[in-house]
Amino acid sequence: MQHAPSTRLPRPRRRVVDAGARGRLLTCLVSTSLLTNAPALGEGGEDDAQAALAEETITVVATRTERRVGEVAATVSVQTAERIEEEVARGIADLVRFEPGVSVAGSGSRFGLAGFRIRGIGGNRVLTLIDGVRVPDEFSFGPFLSARRNYVDIDSLQRAEIARGPVSALWGSDALGGVVALTTKDPRQRLDAGKAFSAAFKAGYSSADDSTVGTVDLAGRRGALSGMVVYTRRAGRETDNAGSAGGTGPGRERPDPQDVTVDNITAKVVYAPAERHRLSLGVDRYATDSATRILSDYGIVVFGSTVTRRDADDARERTRASLNYRFAGGLAFVDAVDATLYRQTGTTRQQTNEDRVTPARAMQTRRRDSRYEQRIDGVTVQLTKGFATRGVRHVLTWGVDHFTTRNIGLRDGATFTASGAPAREFPPLPTRDFPLTDVAQTAFFVQDEIALFDGALLLSPGVRFDRFDAKAEADAIYLGGNPGALPPEDYNDSEVTAKLGAVYRVTETFSAYVGYNQGFRAPPYDDVNIGFSNFLGGYKTIANSALESERSSGWELGARLEGAAGALRWTLFRNDYENFIESMVLTPRFAATRGVDPADGLLTFQSINRTKARIHGSEASASVALPGGFSGRLAVAYADGEERTDGVPLASVEPLTAVVGVGYDAADGRWGGKVIWTLARGKDTADLPPDDPRPLTAGYGIVDLLAHYNIGSHTRLHIGLFNLTDKTYIRWADAAGVGGDPLARLMQPNAPGAGDAVARFTQPGFNGGVTVRMDF
Repeated sequence: MQHAPSTRLPRPRRRVVDAGARGRLLTCLVSTSLLTNAPALGEGGEDDAQAALAEETITVVATRTERRVGEVAATVSVQTAERIEEEVARGIADLVRFEPGVSVAGSGSRFGLAGFRIRGIGGNRVLTLIDGVRVPDEFSFGPFLSARRNYVDIDSLQRAEIARGPVSALWGSDALGGVVALTTKDPRQRLDAGKAFSAAFKAGYSSADDSTVGTVDLAGRRGALSGMVVYTRRAGRETDNAGSAGGTGPGRERPDPQDVTVDNITAKVVYAPAERHRLSLGVDRYATDSATRILSDYGIVVFGSTVTRRDADDARERTRASLNYRFAGGLAFVDAVDATLYRQTGTTRQQTNEDRVTPARAMQTRRRDSRYEQRIDGVTVQLTKGFATRGVRHVLTWGVDHFTTRNIGLRDGATFTASGAPAREFPPLPTRDFPLTDVAQTAFFVQDEIALFDGALLLSPGVRFDRFDAKAEADAIYLGGNPGALPPEDYNDSEVTAKLGAVYRVTETFSAYVGYNQGFRAPPYDDVNIGFSNFLGGYKTIANSALESERSSGWELGARLEGAAGALRWTLFRNDYENFIESMVLTPRFAATRGVDPADGLLTFQSINRTKARIHGSEASASVALPGGFSGRLAVAYADGEERTDGVPLASVEPLTAVVGVGYDAADGRWGGKVIWTLARGKDTADLPPDDPRPLTAGYGIVDLLAHYNIGSHTRLHIGLFNLTDKTYIRWADAAGVGGDPLARLMQPNAPGAGDAVARFTQPGFNGGVTVRMDF
């Protein structure tokens, strides 16, 4: 994400501190950064040192302007490249490993990691941005297609910001449950102190997936021109688990064998002809390939046929090019301009090959080739102006956001007899699960950040208008693969979302805040116009042009106590949701016939709006600096949710989770380490709706050890030892994978996933990772 130019609001006056005390305090506070980056604004002679540290914890996602975390009426976590290195992270799941209330699922699946889940809301309801550009959507259909949102290599990141709760008044559709804003590295971070050239090299190994990683990071500057390139190559195998039973079939507990490679390149060229002007061109290319022997599917029975072999070759790719212009000056009507023009394409292709024996004992070979592609073209222009009226300071931010998406899905394949002759397919192939769809969205937003009482009270009202139009095209492939389906319909709508935040500094060390935010998600094109008929299976899916936008409204009340010895932060939140879209349920239209369409006798599924849901909870974190170089950190997250229509629990909500850490850093800064204890409550029947397929999970506690050591002035060693007690456990985020695809389970009792061994979804036992980084 492109960071907006900083337009500072006034801060309360503080007393001055001597340089020696400031240095000692900063050394102590940096060592406390185990889990969160809460700012510390103390009182007495050390408060300016605390403020200096807080300046480093900057967020953009909460207000679209650069603000210290302590200045925003929201809960925001900030991860830096340094912390990613310290935690020996491999992917986006490790990015939130120590963030209670935030998770990334994907264990036990051939398809890998999914997207982020925040306070019980995940999938496409959490907006994920890379340098301000939306990550391609998730899309799944049946057991052979699951396009997920793991589209970034974390070695390319400079920072990651996680905003909890709805934020659509700033970021538009899909920010229903929160925003994850990822910012890639920039030449400015590599070329400090007037350097003309810098180079960094990283190598690492993880035993969890027997993977190796190598990263080259180069940056250079000549005059007004600077540039950088980061290239990462990862190669590994399936992620280990705690299962013991091997072999084939649904009873297999060990992970299915897999070979995975990832190539990622991020490049930027920056031209800064004057201090106020900056033009940058950025290019990303992320590509991953995986080959899986799905041994857990060997021997299953599907519609009477026995699968004797099922293997997969999957590929995922994201490419992005963006041109950004930034002006930070002082014109009469604007202080800062941030404009970005971009194009991004995300493509997922998943190929499944199998051998099977029909009920007539005939041998067949079957291939399925599924493809999902989304291209996004957009432009964003944001302007900022600071001014004062009658002693009240304002920072006005306004702009326009316009983008279009081209959405393409395709399923193809063929079946051959033992002699190589083609066999008849049901349904016809190729086909599309939804028609070719173009979606255009245009938005206008405005926000006013107001400082009152010499900066003691900060208000931030904002409003955004979004208009979206979707045009569907039923081409020959769609019509041929969906005989009898109704013609797809175009649709359009608009939404207005608002926000209001207030932060009040009661004393120099204590502040309180309250925030109200609205969110929405436009009806997804695949739910509105999905079409699929399976006459052999006896079911079909139908479109629903009457779907309404999902909406949310969130209240958050919080307090921060920040002093010389540490910080304490507490948040109470409640999020209400309306018109939740539930995909592929038995259509209410045929309730009298138990979901069967009398016209053709097919069981009929459709996406529908559910009425209401609520998620509420509390989060707290604390940090303390102890004598002798020691530090401590605690973070706790609790949430509970229910569908308010019928009062049943929301199964997606994470259980009570806590993270406790104790750290030590040597006085000379050469080495240090942290011990981190993660605890999670189990799930029982009271936490789940009736007939939910997820298994009940037990609570657990795991212990991790992180350490670093400086080898000379240019080389740094990071070591991570995880799950030191070799605990067997399942994260609740992964429990949803047990049982496989709900539609397949209903229609095909012996289909993939129906008998999945629970142990396959466990996390690795004791494992370790190591990285070595050299900077020049």
